Amino acid sequence: MKSTMQTRGLNLTTLACAAMVMALAGCASGGSGGGSGANPTTPPTPTNPGTNNPQPTAETTPTSKVVEGAGNTVVATGNAVSQIGQQIKDANVPLVPVAAKNATGDVVIHAGNTVETLGAGVRDGLGKMGAVENPLGVTVANTGNVVTQAGVTVVSAGDLVKAIGSDQLAPLAAVTNPVGGLVQQVGGVVMTGGDKLGQALSTGPVAQLTGGVSKAIVPLTTQVTSTTQTLGAATGLGAPVNGLLTKLGNTLATGGSMLSNQNVPIVSPLGGVVTEAGKTVAVTGVLLHGNGSAGGNPLGGLLNTLPLAGASDGNSPLAPVTGLLGNLTGALGGATSGSGAGPLAPVTGLLGTVTGTITTTTTTTTTTATGAASGNNAGGNVLAPLTGLLGGLTRQ
Repeated sequence: MKSTMQTRGLNLTTLACAAMVMALAGCASGGSGGGSGANPTTPPTPTNPGTNNPQPTAETTPTSKVVEGAGNTVVATGNAVSQIGQQIKDANVPLVPVAAKNATGDVVIHAGNTVETLGAGVRDGLGKMGAVENPLGVTVANTGNVVTQAGVTVVSAGDLVKAIGSDQLAPLAAVTNPVGGLVQQVGGVVMTGGDKLGQALSTGPVAQLTGGVSKAIVPLTTQVTSTTQTLGAATGLGAPVNGLLTKLGNTLATGGSMLSNQNVPIVSPLGGVVTEAGKTVAVTGVLLHGNGSAGGNPLGGLLNTLPLAGASDGNSPLAPVTGLLGNLTGALGGATSGSGAGPLAPVTGLLGTVTGTITTTTTTTTTTATGAASGNNAGGNVLAPLTGLLGGLTRQ
């Protein structure tokens, strides 16, 4: 009897321990679930609506770096305008209704956003040539965003008209309210048109056209930059001019930063514009100084890289342009083949002579120009005064 009671006691103890283990496991599971819910994942970064803006996958071209700088300057300009608008809203303006003052600031802010959107399209499109598939398409499609932002600005202008008839100017409300409402309706139409325009410019035939032109722009700008870099190396002006532009651009950028730190209304926001403009000037020197090699016909490789395939059957969106370029390629081919039958034979013959001369004199000219830039006044160098001046500037 006593043994049976002890056994039952052990069984009850075992069951109680098991129940406690299960309860603790359930609590641990619940705690884990609560911890997971307390750490939500970061939402993805929203993209600009209406703009086909793929992520860069390759290095951009030298020309695109300059265009990107120009786009950044426009973006900084829009940002400065928006900052001025905010300063208007924060200012204390007597005798002006508060609603009208705030509405005025909003108009300026939205106008700045419009300019900023325009610059972003240039920066993220043509400013990424060589790194995105259709840089021209990105810039063109962004036009819809610009129009949409312009519509927002018009709507805020309607708000301003309505706000004029408030506070001490309330008697004007009978006129300002209907006029402001009309302006707001116009802004709404512009916004809707911007959305539709963005869709039309980013799809269909327009996208096909911009894609074809982008395939021509990238090799075109690359060949042109290679040619200008070659000329810069041949004349000895590429390196000193690049150094001069770099110093000038850095000076402007530094001045812009100092201007931004002054905290002066209306003036300080312009510091960002000066800074970005300086950066653009500094990078412009790459158009004259690089690894370009002298010699050869720069037009030959350029025209051969253009998308001429499909132009003869009229199916290509670039058929008129590529047809003309095809004829030009044929003319250049006939003129340079030695037959003399090409209509451009005199011109291409002259170009061949000049190119050959540049090729044979590259080393000598570069050495002489470099010596002139370093203060060596060697006789017979017609570029000695100019390169000497540029050399003096680069040493300062």
